[in-house]
Amino acid sequence: MTSVQVGIWGASRNVGRRLSRLLREEGEVMVTLRPDVVLPSPETLPHLLILFGPPDHLREQVETVRATAGGEQVVLVAALTDTSQLGALDELLGSGIDDLLDVTAPSMLLKARLRLLVRRARARQRRWDIERELQVRVGQQAVVAELGRRALANVPLPLLLEYATERVAAALGVELAKVLRLLPEEQEFLLVAGYGWQEGVVGTFRVPAGTESQAGYTLRAGSPIVVEDFAQERRFACPELLRRHGVQAGLSVPIFVGGHSWGVLGAHTCRPRTFAHDDVHFMQAVAHVLATAIERRTHEEALRESEARYRAIVETAVDAIITIDETGRILLFNPAAERIFGYRAEEVIGQNISVLMPSPYREQHDRYIRNYLETGRRRIIGRGREVTGQRKDGTTFPMYLAVSEVRLPDRRLFTGIVRDLSETRRLEQEILRISDEERRSIGQDLHDGLGQMLTGMALISQSLARRLAAQGRPEARELEELTELIRQADQQARTLARGLIPVELEANGLQAALHRLARQTEQLFGIRCRFQTEKEVPVADNLVATHLYRIAQEALNNAVRHGQAQRITVTLKADDEALHLWVRDDGVGIPDKLPETRGMGLRIMHYRARLLGGHLEIRRRAEGGTEVHAVVPLSGRVLPADASQVLPESEVIP
Repeated sequence: MTSVQVGIWGASRNVGRRLSRLLREEGEVMVTLRPDVVLPSPETLPHLLILFGPPDHLREQVETVRATAGGEQVVLVAALTDTSQLGALDELLGSGIDDLLDVTAPSMLLKARLRLLVRRARARQRRWDIERELQVRVGQQAVVAELGRRALANVPLPLLLEYATERVAAALGVELAKVLRLLPEEQEFLLVAGYGWQEGVVGTFRVPAGTESQAGYTLRAGSPIVVEDFAQERRFACPELLRRHGVQAGLSVPIFVGGHSWGVLGAHTCRPRTFAHDDVHFMQAVAHVLATAIERRTHEEALRESEARYRAIVETAVDAIITIDETGRILLFNPAAERIFGYRAEEVIGQNISVLMPSPYREQHDRYIRNYLETGRRRIIGRGREVTGQRKDGTTFPMYLAVSEVRLPDRRLFTGIVRDLSETRRLEQEILRISDEERRSIGQDLHDGLGQMLTGMALISQSLARRLAAQGRPEARELEELTELIRQADQQARTLARGLIPVELEANGLQAALHRLARQTEQLFGIRCRFQTEKEVPVADNLVATHLYRIAQEALNNAVRHGQAQRITVTLKADDEALHLWVRDDGVGIPDKLPETRGMGLRIMHYRARLLGGHLEIRRRAEGGTEVHAVVPLSGRVLPADASQVLPESEVIP
């Protein structure tokens, strides 16, 4: 279980101790009490922050936390110590506060609310960690790709080395980066490029090449060397240059050119640091690209230099590189392509590129090339997009494809760079799974925990009201009103629980859940929403039912909030091969191009459909409004995973 750090700021001593005691009963929770509200550094922000104080003062604190680097991953809660503050604190929900907490509530209710907040903070932190891992991987890949592009563009070597050290420092989050070149006598290194060093050091400073330095040790070992803390290092000493800059940790990899030692690429930080395997692989990739660029410039014949460098980059590239001619015949198939597609290069060179595509794209590809050569109209050349590839064993996988065109005097060539997105999709699926697990867990707590407590409170309150009424006490009427409020709260909690785990709580499965969703939409938004189906559509797989329900839920929210619809129809049908879910509305229709800040919900809808082996289509209706159509196979057969390749581009929302 992930440990959650909770900060309680500005609370009185008694309130702080009460909250701290209740929180620690949850387990794996670390609580920090602060009577003041002085903000810590971004690195020490807690996962859950409970703030006390006047509403205006709280608003300033919220703005400061959100502006702090990493503040978006903090769950912010405003504490309510007086019911008269409710109106003012409620306004904070629109300015960055995630939730309100009534600390005057009974301990059982307060404990339940704190449990929900802790789980919310834990879920957000887990999602944040996965997203950050994705961003780091994508950022490092982008650095290697851009470095390779600049190398191919014949950027002068000194500028290329300076760019490499700058991007390495940024990608790894370190203060210093360097390239050391081994001098001809092989007794010393010269600092030929660097980032973050004192003025006058780069180009002049020399480092011993023996094993007494990290650089010399790295070159002799011929492999990456990691130092997590120089104070604990026993293999070699910390050079005077590093001590002068306060270095405490570092990572270095050798650079070999033409099979000979050329130098060392290094990255250093002024604090103890653990470098991950991905960091080491990233540095090795940068070193490979630099080595290739250096080697190219050492060759005397320009043509041979260019070919050798190009092949070196292709051979060491993480992404697949494939070149074809105007007829679609494969001319180049690098080792990364062999690894991704499962073919040896000699098996596919000379064959049509369609061998790497599943149907129906395989049959359409030659026609697409012919149309492009005749009309010049592009669909993918010059820009990247996500498509579906097929391996030698017949399995399909998602991949990102970027295609560029090279015009030679007598012909044209097309080069595609392919990145396997399977791992990225796995991480996205993990985020989705964590989110759904948290929904189910919170929904179950609401239904089985809070709902049962509220029901019991209502019964006790009703019984007490009857006894007071029998005694002729005037308090009986107020107690009856309290009983009714408790019943309403119970109903609201159970409604929220059904929204969080609707399919699992419905005895009749997906159809009953969709019918209830349509009724709730009518009640909440005051519009007409109908669910229809021609016959019983059994959905035995709860995963399929859950994803289809979430697609319908998101489509209804979009239709009401963005489409301004007044009439919505939800339809569920099944044929011999697939399940079909339609959501049709009479709103303003989906725009041709969404703003960059919008569309996350649509992407998640597409992703849910792809997880089930199906696809999602979103298009304008001829009679007005929007139609969302999800198609999910009933059997193990996988339907086309990329609807954008089957539909006209103007009708598909990515």
